[in-house]
Amino acid sequence: MNECLDLVGLTLDDALERCEKLGLAVDILVTRPVQGISGERLRVVRYRYISGKMVLTVVFEDIRKGGSEGWPTR
Repeated sequence: MNECLDLVGLTLDDALERCEKLGLAVDILVTRPVQGISGERLRVVRYRYISGKMVLTVVFEDIRKGGSEGWPTR
């Protein structure tokens, strides 16, 4: 297992691409907010290597948070 592998914050597509290049089998666990608006893009928030597979925990990106993205302009 590559100790320098860092997948947190990547989009799901990017994380899957990196895992594929390393020859890692992947399982995906999707979680959703209890309430609120979720976006369409999935991002990795946690990853663990369990029983020979990389398990990626992903969430829908909240398009209203993080900088000015998604906020109305005045």
